[in-house]
Amino acid sequence: MIESGLTRKIDGLGRLVIPKEIRERYNIKENDYLEFLLCKDSFYIRKYSKLGRLKELSQELADILNSFLNAEVLIAERDKIVAYSGIYKDKYIDKTISNDLYKSIRRRESLFEAYQKDLKIIDNDVITCSYINETIVANSEEIGIICLYRLDKSVDETDLKIVRIVSKFFSKYLEE
Repeated sequence: MIESGLTRKIDGLGRLVIPKEIRERYNIKENDYLEFLLCKDSFYIRKYSKLGRLKELSQELADILNSFLNAEVLIAERDKIVAYSGIYKDKYIDKTISNDLYKSIRRRESLFEAYQKDLKIIDNDVITCSYINETIVANSEEIGIICLYRLDKSVDETDLKIVRIVSKFFSKYLEE
């Protein structure tokens, strides 16, 4: 189970520096939450995901939007796709999001592209589509993003309103 025996010292304030190699491998970024799991004589640290704990609900909402609007729908946290409904589900589910989507989340962007344009969902994969990206914000913190896109026709104002409603639902649900 143990792959490496890295050792770090805790400073006077109880802080511990997580080595760069580990942060990169597990995609841990500034302001991410970590969860401590306690066992008998040891503990484990893992990345905590607010949307990840709502994976089933996220998938159900993505499926409903997909069937109602007949569009591709993904819900992602700040680093990976937690729910996807549409023809590319196997291609995107649980994959790391593109740097473009990550930047959209960090900038709290709301994007409405009615005309066909390139969208990078995961790195090294570009889709030409019309799309809506809406950031999920709870407690003044960027949690994730909802992306609805169409390959065959344009997204419209109704799509935008529905995506915003779902984003607000997640925001309220995740506020502590």
